[in-house]
Amino acid sequence: MKKLFLIGLTAIASCILLSSCASTSTAPKAPLDLTIIHMNDHHSSLDQRPLNIEWGGQTWVAEAGGVGRAVAMIKKLRKENSPELTLHAGDAVTGSLYYTRFGSKPDATWMTQVCFDAFTIGNHEFDHSDAGLKTFLDQLQTPSCKIPVLSANTQPKVGQSALTPKGPWDSFKPYTIVERQGEKIAIIGLTIANKTKNSSQPDPETQFFDETATAKRYVAELQQQGIEKIILLTHWGYQNDLALAKAVPAIDVIIGGDSHTLLGNFAEFGLDSKGPYPTIETNASGQPVCIAHAYQYALAVGELHVQFDGKGNVASCNGQPHMLLGDIKPEQGMVTTLEPVKNALEASGAFTFIAPDPATQTMIDGYAEKLSAFANEVVADVPQTICKQSVGEPRKPGCAAGISSGAHRVVAEAFLHAVPDADFAIQNGGGVRADIPAGPLSVKQIFEVLPFANTLVKLKITGAEFKQAMEQALTYAITPDGSFGAYPYGAGIQYSVNMQAPEGDRVSNLKVWDKATQSWQGIRPRQTYTMVTNSFIAGGQDGWRTLRTIALMGRATNTQIDYAQSLVDYARDIKVLKRPTEFATQAYQAAK
Repeated sequence: MKKLFLIGLTAIASCILLSSCASTSTAPKAPLDLTIIHMNDHHSSLDQRPLNIEWGGQTWVAEAGGVGRAVAMIKKLRKENSPELTLHAGDAVTGSLYYTRFGSKPDATWMTQVCFDAFTIGNHEFDHSDAGLKTFLDQLQTPSCKIPVLSANTQPKVGQSALTPKGPWDSFKPYTIVERQGEKIAIIGLTIANKTKNSSQPDPETQFFDETATAKRYVAELQQQGIEKIILLTHWGYQNDLALAKAVPAIDVIIGGDSHTLLGNFAEFGLDSKGPYPTIETNASGQPVCIAHAYQYALAVGELHVQFDGKGNVASCNGQPHMLLGDIKPEQGMVTTLEPVKNALEASGAFTFIAPDPATQTMIDGYAEKLSAFANEVVADVPQTICKQSVGEPRKPGCAAGISSGAHRVVAEAFLHAVPDADFAIQNGGGVRADIPAGPLSVKQIFEVLPFANTLVKLKITGAEFKQAMEQALTYAITPDGSFGAYPYGAGIQYSVNMQAPEGDRVSNLKVWDKATQSWQGIRPRQTYTMVTNSFIAGGQDGWRTLRTIALMGRATNTQIDYAQSLVDYARDIKVLKRPTEFATQAYQAAK
């Protein structure tokens, strides 16, 4: 007994002398002030674009965004703040003519010049399969900059996917750990699971796991390593981030993307802000979580200041997304000076007038010069804007009052023009990304309307199969993890839709235009029709599962006609694009 007592005294003495007792490891640390500079969803938008701003009772049009300004802003914020992290929350690529013609190289060039501290994979990074993503990720690794690429809930098939030739983390990691002022900070990446699997084009074997469960798993792993400061870099959308913050313990910050959400004090300038910047929630441990998004298309760069207390919890956070502006002018009329509007915008803290970074702009100008002759060709005149507006949503000012989307209808008509032996055409809502603007219509503008690398596919499909496919897509459109981009717009076909009915009964009054009789005929379940659509939904994406089954049965033919090129050719041939007056959707009842 005495021997055990002496051993205990010796252990206590050693602990005191060596200062290695467990109590010393939990002693409060010094607070840490960290600035997080962030972007998301820039979608290959290298160029600036016009932005309408309301001020002083009138509308102003500003040159806004572009990655040249984004890089300049990032450099400015880095110079003004230390320590800092620079993060990108995904969907860096696809969506512009630059990407269509040059792939991901222009985006990788400026991103490695910035050298982000972490980049999370977005759903559109998978638009050209695992192999296409691998090309982009390889471009993000240069001798001078190796960007950590993250996605904790993505698992390509090892030995089969280009992303994982040898192991599950060959091309990206679940998280990265950085040090700032001697403090370790973990950054976990999350990719929107269901949308990526069903609305992008990953390899069929690539799996995407539940976002919340994955976050909890890796937070626990990091806590076991003694890491107290944890950032989630998510591509899952603002509303999902709000729920995620409350469900997961021990997280401090969420930097998000996917939903193209504008946060901050922009409403007074006529811009649709969805909430405060940052938005503050409470995590499952009862501690605050700071949530920040930075809008879209390189229009804004976020600046988030986070103060951690000595226990590694968030003590406070504040900041501002900077809307990046160049020249500005009134939409109508003239003014003698621009100083009042510029001063008001800058004083708000929401807008920053900034010149593009010279080196980045030189790179962009080089690509723009290569595009110029092709992109600037005018192919048609558009007397009135032909708007992209979903069924079931309020009609936008300046747009037609019809039930459906004029832009989608024109696209479907272009498909039929390109494939004249087809009976009808279908274009999903998500594949059309912009209005067809009034005035001279250029090739560049058409590729902004249809920015993805889709081709036209012909399918031999029975009436019953088409109804089944459409019912599946409509279910996907109103599924919480689905996308209303699945909704069908067409030409040569008519239907009524009741989203309050159960699957199988949502579609009624299906009719196809009969070329022989020049009349509408009810669709026959057993009759085989020729349908033309884009390669995206022909592959079963956006819930159009039956179309993939038909393709696997050998009843699909890829025409190799680029879907945007079909609109170029159609516009060039008819010379004047007018607002359509007929639509596929004859009646629509929204879901409750």
